[in-house]
Amino acid sequence: MPVKEPLAAGTSVRDSEALPKEKRLAKRREFLRVYDAGRKLFTRYCVLFSAANGLSYSRVGITATKKSGKANVRNRLKRWTREIYRHQRGPLGLDRLGFDIVVNVKPNAAQAVWADYSTDLRRGLRRVASESAAR
Repeated sequence: MPVKEPLAAGTSVRDSEALPKEKRLAKRREFLRVYDAGRKLFTRYCVLFSAANGLSYSRVGITATKKSGKANVRNRLKRWTREIYRHQRGPLGLDRLGFDIVVNVKPNAAQAVWADYSTDLRRGLRRVASESAAR
């Protein structure tokens, strides 16, 4: 049986799959800049905003209002969104575009199932990537 090397202190197996903090939008002013300067794209369950950020990588921010439901519903929708983004950023080349993307989850997403939500957001991210690459 092969011997596993111990993990460094403070790391876990999932660290390599996590979305790094520098690739997330966190401050209100960052969101507002994308809203003001960015392009808007509507999908069935989300509204996506995108704007160039002048960096060598893309960042994502996610919002879900109280109209979507209680905290557990909003958190689930945000987890789903992060997961889809995380899996799509490589194949779509989102990391090398240098864009900030804000995903506003619509209230009707609370009734969506994973498959429908995933398909909808993937389609939206694909459109953002193709429009951003064209700029």
